[in-house]
Amino acid sequence: MRICCDVDVVNRLLPSFNMKKKGKSSRAQLSVGRKPGAGGNTGEVFLMMCTKLDRNGAKYQLRNNIEQYFTKFVQQGKATIRFQEPPHDLVICQADPIQLKSFLSVVRLGHQGNDLSKVTLSSLAPASAKQVERQRTKMVVTNRKDYPITTGFPISLTSLRVSDCTLKRIDSRMLRLYNLRSLDLSGNHLKTLPDDFSRLDRLSELRLANNHLEDIPVGFCSGPLCQTLNLLDLSGNRLKMLRSEFCQLEALVTLKLDSNELCCLPHGINRMTQLRFISAVGNKLQTLPASFTQLRLENLDLSGNEFIQAGPSSAIDRLRFPSLLECAAKAIHKHRVVYTEEDVGHLLRYLRSGKRCLCGNVCFTSHVHYLTTLDLRQVTSEVTAIDQRGSVIAPCEAFLCSRSCFEKYQRNPYSSLWKKSSVT
Repeated sequence: MRICCDVDVVNRLLPSFNMKKKGKSSRAQLSVGRKPGAGGNTGEVFLMMCTKLDRNGAKYQLRNNIEQYFTKFVQQGKATIRFQEPPHDLVICQADPIQLKSFLSVVRLGHQGNDLSKVTLSSLAPASAKQVERQRTKMVVTNRKDYPITTGFPISLTSLRVSDCTLKRIDSRMLRLYNLRSLDLSGNHLKTLPDDFSRLDRLSELRLANNHLEDIPVGFCSGPLCQTLNLLDLSGNRLKMLRSEFCQLEALVTLKLDSNELCCLPHGINRMTQLRFISAVGNKLQTLPASFTQLRLENLDLSGNEFIQAGPSSAIDRLRFPSLLECAAKAIHKHRVVYTEEDVGHLLRYLRSGKRCLCGNVCFTSHVHYLTTLDLRQVTSEVTAIDQRGSVIAPCEAFLCSRSCFEKYQRNPYSSLWKKSSVT
């Protein structure tokens, strides 16, 4: 039985001699077993710790020799074993939580003198250099010839940068790096993203700038990234629109969309309540969605777009008795029916043309189109002018699914967008 982890050995007698421990934890291999040559299952059981400086290992007898266990943070791969003789504390961290629990169970059995005949124990042989070398947590590849084809990526990576390597798709091996917190794939030739990011449930920063992305798939926006992703950089791609499902990335704090071909932002952007920094410089934005008014940002930059010159607030009534097609499309959105292009065929474009009303419902051909202006200083503490004249006033539009919604928002004193307007 053995595990690899970081271990800090603390001598409890040092404070008595007015001494302090120097140094830090070392990468180590911890093993539980009997000394070579011990007879069958009758020999004493030891815990052996091998490090880079001592590959032969230091041995601690287990039977009746453990004073206390500290396992409050075992789910985070941390624990402490306090021995009586010698008076050492083994402070364990950076261990696999599941392996650590199993290891501590075997240590308890050895301490209590229980039968270990059914447990696979180590022979307490010296560790190899590879077993005790510190795991690599960061990796940077900026040249195609340095890309790991046969060696693979270390499973312990928390930060990976692969730039300017002409990648056309994301390597499936990257999606198995479950410790990743930061992934930078900028400056490649990526055209699509895989749907399955389920193993990267710790990823908080994803940089995909300067690629060839034309769309963000639904699967990307519906996995664990919804709860973990804080920074997303999509600058310098070929995005023309963002699906409504994109707003499921509700943990985003920073969103960069510079130098794309976006004509609009998703109408459900108000669902991204953690957003504080948005940059969408150099796109083709003509209006902002009305839900944009519900954001509370710290920095906003929408310069270099093609905003229309909006006049006084106006509303165009396109409310009609809904067709069977529209009723069916609304039901699909309401009940979140999963469909593919093969299922709906030519109706796919119609389903994607739905506009999100501020009440949360989806409307298609039957709606009220409302157009007004928004002072960007109402939603952010720091804003960059949207044109050379220094204007911070942007056109804002809403699609309301019913007359009751329109009247409700007209009466709402919290928002001035629906005051002093009438349906035409």
